[in-house]
Amino acid sequence: MEEATICTIWNAVGMSLDQRFAIIRSIGLESTDEDDVRRLLGKKVAPVCYVWCDPSPSVHIAQGIMMVINVRKMVKAGCRVKILIADWFARMQHKFDGDLAKIRTFGLYMIEIWKAVGLDLNGVEFIWLSDEINSHSTEYWALVMDIFRNNTLRKITRCCEIVDPFMLNRNITDSYDPKNVTASTLFTPCVHCAAILLQKADIWLLSMDHEEDLHDKLIRQYCKGMKHERPIILSHNKLPNLIEHPELAKNGDPSWAIFIEDREVYLSYKLSRAFCPAKVAEGNPCLEYIKYIVFPWFGYFEVPRKEENGGSRTFQNMEELIIDYESGALGAAEVKLALAEALTKILKPIHDHFANNCEAQNLEDEALRYVTNYILNLFKIEPLALI
Repeated sequence: MEEATICTIWNAVGMSLDQRFAIIRSIGLESTDEDDVRRLLGKKVAPVCYVWCDPSPSVHIAQGIMMVINVRKMVKAGCRVKILIADWFARMQHKFDGDLAKIRTFGLYMIEIWKAVGLDLNGVEFIWLSDEINSHSTEYWALVMDIFRNNTLRKITRCCEIVDPFMLNRNITDSYDPKNVTASTLFTPCVHCAAILLQKADIWLLSMDHEEDLHDKLIRQYCKGMKHERPIILSHNKLPNLIEHPELAKNGDPSWAIFIEDREVYLSYKLSRAFCPAKVAEGNPCLEYIKYIVFPWFGYFEVPRKEENGGSRTFQNMEELIIDYESGALGAAEVKLALAEALTKILKPIHDHFANNCEAQNLEDEALRYVTNYILNLFKIEPLALI
């Protein structure tokens, strides 16, 4: 058995296999993998779980908060968690001008966010993909070439629909056209899968930007054909777009999601515009935010109301909330206001940390400069026009 840390063994002690499985299952898991997870937990006290992280100067609340929630669950279930920061991958895709130093700065910025939000650093290890590839270059590139040889061009192009997190409606490959698709784009799925298999992890939790299903199929088929041990890939829940008709929205419109950098006023403004159909719970993005962020974080959802309106209401689970919302006892405006208050409370310690820590502030300033320049270039705005 692989060496396990005292922390992970302690978490697993006193918990039954069913309890540990239920924790992993709550993150998100395809039914076809349930038996594999049970076997893994029965065989290993401390399975190795990797979390893929794409460095970014603008951090989606799923990357900042949901990821911490999921990592805490994995640590609680006894997993040895390693967060892999995909700096080399971002450089290969020429993100952030392909500047590895800049990419690393954004990776450190995200680590600072996780520290501020309360991630237990004793329970996780941070790994840089560029270091891993440099240390195991022979093994890595041999694996990349082998994946290339064992897949068709048609299969690879199906795995190339990776959405730019800054752009709402632009896919790298909307449809396959040799004139528009660069060679590096077709290279992406193979180097991605090789990076996943190189780590020899038991479980992988991929980034919110990846098409887990397509990559899982690519990895599954390759491992089956080559007798390679396949890691379990968790298909974790994703937060929906806050805009009712995202296909009609302008590219670069930040209202599609909540970001860690959003302060109280801007956060409230975004949610005031969010799609939240009255008496409709299914497909309601505001309720999804409550389900996957607020309830896991606080264990309840509080809706402040004046006494003449029935007084404040505290919901202990999602089922109670849905009943009141679908009956009309709870209005959309009330949900938005309460959600804004809850998210503001969650993000406040992060904002306070960056305001009071010089090193953290420098990282945030660097990230803000990049995002500002990106938006100016996107909309062809001259910097002096903002003065």
